[in-house]
Amino acid sequence: MQEKPNVEELIADSMVMLLIRAEKLPQRERLAITQEFREWLNGNCKIEDILILDTRIK
Repeated sequence: MQEKPNVEELIADSMVMLLIRAEKLPQRERLAITQEFREWLNGNCKIEDILILDTRIK
């Protein structure tokens, strides 16, 4: 029987991987992502404040 993954561990792992990948971004974009995480972790984030990335090819 397969064990259910721990949701908190999955979130933590995802955040770590995201921040590692963000190191390759320009300083300004890294700061924006860091601020978004900080607000989310502190509980200051509202649904309408969530950052949405437009990754569609134009």
